[in-house]
Amino acid sequence: MSTGKKEVLRMTKVKRIGIIAEDKSDYEAFKTIIKRIVNKNEIGFKPRTSEGCGKLKRKAADYALDLHNRGCDLLLLFHDLDRNNLISLEKELQEKLSNNPIKNYFICIPIEEIEAWFLSDPENIKNTLHLNRTPNIKAMPETIASPKEYLGGLVKQYSDKNKIYLNTKHNNLLSENVSIDLMKEKCQSFAKLYQFILMQCY
Repeated sequence: MSTGKKEVLRMTKVKRIGIIAEDKSDYEAFKTIIKRIVNKNEIGFKPRTSEGCGKLKRKAADYALDLHNRGCDLLLLFHDLDRNNLISLEKELQEKLSNNPIKNYFICIPIEEIEAWFLSDPENIKNTLHLNRTPNIKAMPETIASPKEYLGGLVKQYSDKNKIYLNTKHNNLLSENVSIDLMKEKCQSFAKLYQFILMQCY
């Protein structure tokens, strides 16, 4: 219900976003999606990638300090859930960042992987990867086991075995046009990230 009051958007104070991710392709895909949410050219990005989840957890505090020293005033840490327990993993990562110098930070745990977010928009998969038909995905994306492998199977099936999905090659392309609204609707992990970004950058 409208209160009759005009909403006043506060000007963003965020100048540079630091992203901790498991590898370079993840960083590029997350950055592309975040840039689409923020839609502010003046906000910069800095990466730290670990080439693996084990090292990411061990080095999270060091990475946060490095990103702070490189001028980041907002920190986003991405860690796939894979087959871990969500509550336990989130608690562990929170402990790693509890004393980091960037006070505005958010831990995002895609369930199970970022590929689940892409599964929310079958039409984008068809158009981006030039498939013959639109994949038929009946399940909610975050309930699909091993979404990376599932997406690979869809690409093979709906290209009549003429294309091979490579996450390092295709994820950033999928990020460029995946529907933000469909990801919000179908993926709770993305919806939480989206709301945090809006609160910090507007």
